[in-house]
Amino acid sequence: MSTLVTDSGSYLTPRLEHARVSDAMRHGILSCRSDASMRDAARTMALHHVHTIIVSDPRSDVPLGSISDTELVDVLLDEHAEDRPLADIAQRELLAISADESLVAAARLMRQHHTAHLIVRDPSTQRPVGMLSTLDLAGVLAWGES
Repeated sequence: MSTLVTDSGSYLTPRLEHARVSDAMRHGILSCRSDASMRDAARTMALHHVHTIIVSDPRSDVPLGSISDTELVDVLLDEHAEDRPLADIAQRELLAISADESLVAAARLMRQHHTAHLIVRDPSTQRPVGMLSTLDLAGVLAWGES
């Protein structure tokens, strides 16, 4: 197995101090309905290689909470949790940030709330349009140069 190591940045990625949330975010929201099972959530995470998904209201698709890989570990250790709907397991605090905010502001919000993910909102409509993770921040830190 080989590892590609480079110290040069990408012309598409600004330096962290100049970057906006929109420069690093993952577009689109991956979600499961609140009446779905942890197995459904695990399948969605595994299929898309993400650590957190949104739990949404089945009638309106409004975000109600989130489920992370940490909760999946809890389910593995609790034999009764797998049968509970996501609505019972989801973390209720949903932190959001505007796509036009700075990445530094996003990092501060993540640190303040001890979270690794934020919902990204469109600045004009305030509708959720994507997610930002600490790994997205790491990518800008690693390759940003403009």
